[in-house]
Amino acid sequence: MSEEITEQHMHKLREIGTNHAKAKKNLERLQHGRKILLAVIMKEKMINSNTGKLDSVNAQEREARSDDRYKQHIDELADAVGEEAKWNWEKKMIEINFETWKTKMINQMKEAKHYGLKKD
Repeated sequence: MSEEITEQHMHKLREIGTNHAKAKKNLERLQHGRKILLAVIMKEKMINSNTGKLDSVNAQEREARSDDRYKQHIDELADAVGEEAKWNWEKKMIEINFETWKTKMINQMKEAKHYGLKKD
């Protein structure tokens, strides 16, 4: 493999690694943010309770999970999971392609040695 092609592959791998890192960061932020958002909405439901008394934690959680903000957050979290999985798969494909290339090169070198040919 020429130096130029090798550098192109390395550039692609760095690009995929950067995108995978961004997707992973976003996924982590949304996963932890979900817990925070749930707590904030539950607190709002507790404060704004129209029963004149504090609703049970279960009722607060039920109301919080049905809140549009929470539903939107879950949709964003699902998108982030998909994005992280996509970039993880892209990275895996590059690794598989590299291992395939490496195996071919080793086999070519063995074959050349077997026939007494010198590979440059």
